Amino acid sequence: MTSSDSAKTVLVLAGEYPPLKTIGRIRSAKFVEHLRDLGWQPVVVTLDFNRNDPTYFADLESEIPDDVQVIRVANQRLDDWVLCAAKRGLGLFNRNSDRLNSKAVQAPSKNEFERRPGAARTDRLTIRFKHFVRNWVHVPDDYILWGFRAYYEALKICKTQRVDLIYTSLPPFSSAIAGYLLKRKTKLPWVVDYRDLWIGDVLREWLPPIRERFEGRLEKQIIGSADAVIAVSEQKTEFLRQHIGGERIWETITNGYDPESFDYLLGERHSDKATIDFVYAGRLFKNRRGYAFVHALGELAAEDESVTRRVRVHFYGEIEPGIFSEYQRLIALYGLEPVFVFHGDVDYESSKRAQIAADYLLLIVDTGATTDGVIPGKVFEYVASKRPILALCDSRATREIIQRANIGQVVGAEDRTGCKDALKRIIDRTDHELIDVDSSYLSQFERRNLSRRLGALFDRLT
Repeated sequence: MTSSDSAKTVLVLAGEYPPLKTIGRIRSAKFVEHLRDLGWQPVVVTLDFNRNDPTYFADLESEIPDDVQVIRVANQRLDDWVLCAAKRGLGLFNRNSDRLNSKAVQAPSKNEFERRPGAARTDRLTIRFKHFVRNWVHVPDDYILWGFRAYYEALKICKTQRVDLIYTSLPPFSSAIAGYLLKRKTKLPWVVDYRDLWIGDVLREWLPPIRERFEGRLEKQIIGSADAVIAVSEQKTEFLRQHIGGERIWETITNGYDPESFDYLLGERHSDKATIDFVYAGRLFKNRRGYAFVHALGELAAEDESVTRRVRVHFYGEIEPGIFSEYQRLIALYGLEPVFVFHGDVDYESSKRAQIAADYLLLIVDTGATTDGVIPGKVFEYVASKRPILALCDSRATREIIQRANIGQVVGAEDRTGCKDALKRIIDRTDHELIDVDSSYLSQFERRNLSRRLGALFDRLT
């Protein structure tokens, strides 16, 4: 590690950072870790956390280097703040009530409704108010208050110590507001890193058209001040170049992996099992569903009843209630109850061990009109585990990596016939080890190499 006396300082604005267990934290945390070896000393401004929050994992605090300064800024949603003030003013909370927080609101009991005339109506109004705020006030997202608070905290740092460059990781997109204000105030070089698109992402298709047009103009104004813009795939970089325009550095730096991150577990793998085990490690939500896999496996089981004895499918991670209900319906329809095992959310170490134990890793990628440039960070975690992948995916960028590296099979996200054919080939095989992997191609995705490219970009701007 370089000496802090000779290192340049990069101010990192990253809403997602350890010890919060979000996939977005990994990119920022790993860049912070590796940049220290490249002549850059990071100072991180990030979201504060609650130890009772389900996304908090104490073990992830080890991902923060001891010599990295981390400033945590609390967030409060505007709707919760207004509702808290209004309800207290109306006497709906007594003086000893717990303060409303941004993560959960205690639902009133049936008896409480009966004791309070009009309480049901109040709750309906609350839901409508939250819906209104989500659609028309939380712009660009519900971290807007955090964005302004992060700006003031970051400005204090710029005034009290040397800072050479500002780096902002998106989302949350309110981070861009903090970076924009800092850029205008300090005139320092500003680098914006898009993990997901602000406008044009499948996970933001819910935006009302009027708001989407407004945010599109807002994004152009804010990001137009950036000296460099990074995206995680060539397709996303080109989309941003066309959408935002202007003279600046455009760079594609994908997500990546650390080759050694799974090495200590590789010796624990045992291949003498009676079943072929598929593992999906991650969330299922919104446009990430994977129903074609259940249909395909069900059709195979209908043709060959031994499939239900020979195959097991393990899910590790949160599943949106509506998606889980559909899985239960399909599993019952095809009689696949013995095949599917849902483990729920687990700690990162357990997830890694599950991946190592798998015969195949199941990758389910978001569907939608703008998925072509999607490369889930989970792809590279799977790469590090050295297990073959079965991907349900419409993304050209993800398909290219898997096929070029020869690390698995790819079928369309909703292609039941293609998935069925791929499953049949897998089940008929006696060996499920990877062979002829293009390690030279994969080396470009090693995080040390990606961090070198980021450090070179920083050096170019300072």
